[in-house]
Amino acid sequence: MKFSFLLFSSIAIATLLSACAGSNNSNTSESLEVPTNMPPICRDIDFVEQPDMREMCGVRTVHTFAYKNIPQQRYLIKPQETSIVKTGNELELRFQNSLPLKLEGPINDEIEFSQQKRLEKIKNSYDYHEIYNKGAQRIRIFKMGIPTDKGNVYNFCFRIPEKKGNARTRSVAMGNHIEALSCEDFDKLIAENAKTK
Repeated sequence: MKFSFLLFSSIAIATLLSACAGSNNSNTSESLEVPTNMPPICRDIDFVEQPDMREMCGVRTVHTFAYKNIPQQRYLIKPQETSIVKTGNELELRFQNSLPLKLEGPINDEIEFSQQKRLEKIKNSYDYHEIYNKGAQRIRIFKMGIPTDKGNVYNFCFRIPEKKGNARTRSVAMGNHIEALSCEDFDKLIAENAKTK
């Protein structure tokens, strides 16, 4: 009788502990503010599964009603350090050491920014070209094909202007200034360059 009571008590305690553990792990409804300038070592951490890493990486819990105003981020596979950041209802494409570029069109509604998706890199395409016009001026252009969680791919094209000034007068901190370019102009420049080769 005594053995049965101890066995029943052990089972009851084990059930209670697993229920408590399950309730903590299943609490994925909490909203987390994940900084968009985290060091690389923090980017692949699941802060729901590893809450002890939150403080070290600058992650904090926020109220659900404020969650929509928190910038959320997804990294692209190339170029390195490129990401898409959602601020409010807008998407920004952010390159390292460059001003952000606003992404417009249906892509705004087709990329998810959940805690789980944050750990998945967007497998984009990247087509970079350096061409020289008739005046021997270098033109640097690239096209990015960005796939969405809805299965669509949207192309965005850009030009990297030459930096003005020289190393003495130009601040390194200013970085690159990337300009949006229509993909029609991108294709035209590539076609014209192919003819001159």
